Amino acid sequence: MKNRITSGIIFIILGALIAIGPQTIFSVCGPMENGKFMKCHWTAQAEVGIGLSIAALAIVLLFATKAQVRLGLNIGIIALLVVAIAIPTVLIGVCGGEHMQCHALTRPVLIILGIIGILYGLGNSLYLWKITKKELETNEETLLKDATAGA
Repeated sequence: MKNRITSGIIFIILGALIAIGPQTIFSVCGPMENGKFMKCHWTAQAEVGIGLSIAALAIVLLFATKAQVRLGLNIGIIALLVVAIAIPTVLIGVCGGEHMQCHALTRPVLIILGIIGILYGLGNSLYLWKITKKELETNEETLLKDATAGA
């Protein structure tokens, strides 16, 4: 139970930071003089969707009691965290100038949040995989005992 709550809260916080951070705390560049937006604006918009998706899966994780379900949710969250890193680095990117706020602050913070989440998710997945394996072995033993007792 502790693992479920801890994991859920950690992933909710990471999801919220990824969704809201580029808009507020480690914000991207504002619009240009002509009113158009630079690449970093679209990165921030995409991260809202990714962050909210991570938070939504984390909320489900809080209420999931079976280790197999929690393992699947962890894997889904890890995949979203990989996308959260890919958006500012490969998929959309940020402004080209190294002096720009999005290049110097937003991009590194998103990468760090993603890496922290991936590492935690991998560790948690390994833990849940061991629990799942143990549960499956216990279920097999119970089935075998029931089958031999009935024969």
